[in-house]
Amino acid sequence: MSKENFLSRFEEEDSSAGMEGLSQNKTLYADQFTSDVTSENRGLAMEEVEEDGQKRGVYPRTMKEVFAYFKPAMQTDFTDDEGGSVKETLHFKEVKDFEINNGKGNLVNNSPFLSDLKSKKENCENVQKQIEKNAKLRDILKDAEAKNELKELLESMLAELNNTK
Repeated sequence: MSKENFLSRFEEEDSSAGMEGLSQNKTLYADQFTSDVTSENRGLAMEEVEEDGQKRGVYPRTMKEVFAYFKPAMQTDFTDDEGGSVKETLHFKEVKDFEINNGKGNLVNNSPFLSDLKSKKENCENVQKQIEKNAKLRDILKDAEAKNELKELLESMLAELNNTK
């Protein structure tokens, strides 16, 4: 008797070989995240060993071994504030490296560009919170003349800070 899932079809007797169907609440995403895999080196064997007089491959058995063997990486282009292109290579060492998790995942933490973008976003959110809390600052921002004076003051302070470096 054979069992079937959307990945493969296997005989009931062979099911002890370690192949399990995916549960209904799981998603399988398969893509090539390495550019150096060709038809010549497509096999999964990490190394060849001789066993019982025959050459056999040693295959990765865990996700850690698969990541260590293939060293998946992907080059991507980000667009910066001025519309310029920023090239970056994203490296993946474990499944967690694909997670975004609202900016707290490893994908953001492992990318200098995304980390910088996250930092800028957090700074803007902090300024917004300060404005919402400070009634006097809100009143200044409503008045065009007072707003312009505040802007000039902040620009002169910024210029002074830049000159002291």
